[in-house]
Amino acid sequence: MSDPSAAERSQSPTDRPPAVVLAAFGTTDEVALEAIIHIRDRVRAAFPDHEIHLAFTSRIVRRVWLRRAASAEYRRAHPEVPADIYHPFSPLSVLAALQEDGPRRVLVQSLHVADGAEYRDLKAVVRQLAGIRALHSSGRPFPALALGPPALGDGGEAQLTRAAEALGPLAAEARARGAARVLMGHGHERLQQTVFGRLKKKLRQRYSPEIYLGLVEGRPGLDDILGEMARSGKERKTAGGAMPGAVLLAPLMVVAGEHARRDLAGETPDSWASVFAARGWEVRVHLKGLGLDDAWADLYVDHLRALEAD
Repeated sequence: MSDPSAAERSQSPTDRPPAVVLAAFGTTDEVALEAIIHIRDRVRAAFPDHEIHLAFTSRIVRRVWLRRAASAEYRRAHPEVPADIYHPFSPLSVLAALQEDGPRRVLVQSLHVADGAEYRDLKAVVRQLAGIRALHSSGRPFPALALGPPALGDGGEAQLTRAAEALGPLAAEARARGAARVLMGHGHERLQQTVFGRLKKKLRQRYSPEIYLGLVEGRPGLDDILGEMARSGKERKTAGGAMPGAVLLAPLMVVAGEHARRDLAGETPDSWASVFAARGWEVRVHLKGLGLDDAWADLYVDHLRALEAD
């Protein structure tokens, strides 16, 4: 953070452009990291006068990058990694540093997909900080602090329509190949995230009935997808036996990190790709994080625009 001058500190919060904090779970995968950087680039292009900061909500991810920062060999081997990634901050740490810079509006934008555990923890932090009151207005740490929702927002009709439009190319590829499209989201074993079911319904209405959506954690899982396919007759029977056809797998995740590479596309028998292959499917994997797509990245840009206008 820069050291503010006396003139800057005396400015009204509305005199200075807002600071934007992009809060992502983070990733330790160098290739997957490109998706987060791409979103940051889209936000910078949309808000050229704003100060943009990146924060990782995962403590484990932050520790890995700090450890890599101490390795000159690693840094030489990965010149593509931006310098600031080696010294990642939590959202709380970024907000604390911004508070020291002097009063201004601060916009925190979640880079999560849905209203899950990571987003709810982030929301709790922002709400508590935004709710701090003092005897004098100058004693408030944040004159204006607000949080933008994850990509799917609150699951409203307009937000799901935008998300479905962003996922259109994945659906179009499956339709062109006459294949089933299976999307893997993260989910949470203790949270009932019905928004994924509403998103699946929206995708089927717009594109194809052969779109399936499951979660690594929670329901619906892979077994639920396989059961739904069997009930729909996707695994049709012929004289020669079962002829399942083709299935295209893709992560419904901002980054194609560990879950995508291991749980979706891994070579272990329990990966989704292995399970479908064992059942006779022709399997193709689209191993690309959603954050690399302009349309998905712009979901977060639009949330920020709405947040600033509010």
